Amino acid sequence: MITGICVLAVLCLLAGFSLPAYAPARATAAPSDAWLVVPGQSLGVLRLGVPSRTLYQTTGWGQPDRTHATGSVSYLYYDRQRTAVGVRDDQVVLILTTSERYRTERGVGVGQPASAAAAVYGAPSSGGGDERVLWYDALGLVLGTGSGTVIRIGVFDPKAFVRALLADERPARDVVLTARPPRYSDAQARSAMVTITLKNLSRGAKVLNPNFFTLADREGETYRYDPSSFRQSDACRSTVSVRPGDTGSCSLVFVIPAGRSARTIVFNDGASTDEYYF
Repeated sequence: MITGICVLAVLCLLAGFSLPAYAPARATAAPSDAWLVVPGQSLGVLRLGVPSRTLYQTTGWGQPDRTHATGSVSYLYYDRQRTAVGVRDDQVVLILTTSERYRTERGVGVGQPASAAAAVYGAPSSGGGDERVLWYDALGLVLGTGSGTVIRIGVFDPKAFVRALLADERPARDVVLTARPPRYSDAQARSAMVTITLKNLSRGAKVLNPNFFTLADREGETYRYDPSSFRQSDACRSTVSVRPGDTGSCSLVFVIPAGRSARTIVFNDGASTDEYYF
């Protein structure tokens, strides 16, 4: 699945952390629990601090579906497992997932209200530059949120990741994507029309090319735009650009199976990426 983890660099490269006053004791992972999230230590069978070359033996997942490097960090994306791994100097320093199966010992996971994390772990660390990302620096826990819900959960090594990396990495958040809830038709293979807004925080123009957008449903299937999109007067087109500092909107139609609902829309032009959860 392209969604969920394609925005990993956004989570990784936020600056300005400080340690919170509240720091609950960490749980001890049970090796037999494949879905347990232990902040600062592990996500299921994946553990922080291990050499990246051991991932194959540990998980049996094989080679990653794709990789991406930002500064000194390499990101390994496992789409079927809805998981991504951040590696620096051949050491795993960050693990993220959008799978609802993973939970912390205190019950926090994807699909839970974002307020649930604050109820059990207290207020997140100050700073970070993005209200959609909740960092618990003393724990080594990070949560991505959308519409008040946890949409991504991850673990990291506060010493190896936050303090060492953030000082010299280039911030990746240079576009902000929002969207209206899809409007569905009643057809058997129903269409979903999505109106998208992109705020350009980069130094160059961003093009609203329809090929840069991907829709995903709640089952993890992804979809590209349907040609019927161009019947809309405000359709996303490669000729429509958004200047630095400006905001642009456009619409796209996606055809998805009956009974399914859109979960997220992603913008990725190869240089910038962001996603929005419905």
